[in-house]
Amino acid sequence: MLLTSLSASAADDWQDIISQRLTSQWRELSGHQGKVYLSYPGLPGNYRLPDCPDGFSIDLLRPLQPGRNGIEVSCTSPYWKQNLAIQLHVMREVLVLSRTLADETTLKAGDIRFVERDTGELTKGYYTRLEDVRGMMTRRTLRAGTVLSPEMIEPPVIIRRGEPVSIRINRPGIHIEMKGTALSKARAGERIRVRNEGSGKIISAEAIEPGIVQVR
Repeated sequence: MLLTSLSASAADDWQDIISQRLTSQWRELSGHQGKVYLSYPGLPGNYRLPDCPDGFSIDLLRPLQPGRNGIEVSCTSPYWKQNLAIQLHVMREVLVLSRTLADETTLKAGDIRFVERDTGELTKGYYTRLEDVRGMMTRRTLRAGTVLSPEMIEPPVIIRRGEPVSIRINRPGIHIEMKGTALSKARAGERIRVRNEGSGKIISAEAIEPGIVQVR
């Protein structure tokens, strides 16, 4: 994707020109108004592009995104072309654990703080809103300072194996509630096997809320 043709002395300020153009492009695409900047990984500090008196063009090799990107810088007269790697640093306030949490711990507001991080380095994802994680449960032990990502947390277990449950059957004209025992743990919306204590039969039901399952 051709971004623009820029008139300047490529040998003098080409990094500033590319940085300004691409960070502006990112702000237009994302609406992000926080800190954004570019770096040039692996490029020597004294690297200089060839001169391009009439201005050079910047061509993105794929849609711009936080992290590593590839660009093609080219000049018409004199003709030359360079492929460069750039790193787009997009800084955002993300949710980080303020203390170490054990496996299956329910997240509370006091467990979390906001820290500015480079989202281009958070390849497993991240959260920016407290309401997206409050009440969720850790899937493993997590250390203080960990940036929360979707694979680390899940909805809480509302029914555990061996617990007594009420089995509800709601159908047109029929409402029945029976005593049962959960044969496995479940989260809201999951299917669970339960034993009807009256008949001894094993049935499948949906976990609705703590202590309640429903046969659809």
